[in-house]
Amino acid sequence: MGRIASLIIAVLLVIAASLGYLYHQGEREVEATVDGLFEVSNTALFCLEDMNALGIMLENNVSNDVFRERLSRYAYCSVTLEKASFSLYLLNGDERYWKLHVAASNLEVYFHTAMNSQNPREKISDNVELINEISREINAILQNGGVEGLRDAQAEKLFNLTQSLSG
Repeated sequence: MGRIASLIIAVLLVIAASLGYLYHQGEREVEATVDGLFEVSNTALFCLEDMNALGIMLENNVSNDVFRERLSRYAYCSVTLEKASFSLYLLNGDERYWKLHVAASNLEVYFHTAMNSQNPREKISDNVELINEISREINAILQNGGVEGLRDAQAEKLFNLTQSLSG
């Protein structure tokens, strides 16, 4: 009877060690995924940080092709931020990432609509000051450590600013 008990304990120890190893390996993979999502989000923010260039482009009367290309770039970066921040939200349920996701979605819709409109310059010129303010807020987020350091107030402000965009 003692040998059977010893065997059962040994098997249980092996199973427990294996499960512990698998758990910690999975935990490391989740951490690596989250780190990757932060990097993707920050890259998208870097792309969007210079949205104030649109006002300069309007002032300098750049060609429609160049203007539409820049709008396309911002739409793409917005989609990237939208997807990455939604994934962060799904992983940890943090409301800041949901607000960032919605803000990025608002930007994507706005830039996509402007890019495909008959007169993209008019759509953008109506919101130049707001776009500049959004650009400054994105810069502040990046200065604060990027998406990983995103504060509730910053997420809320970016959310509210992008809700104000008129298409």
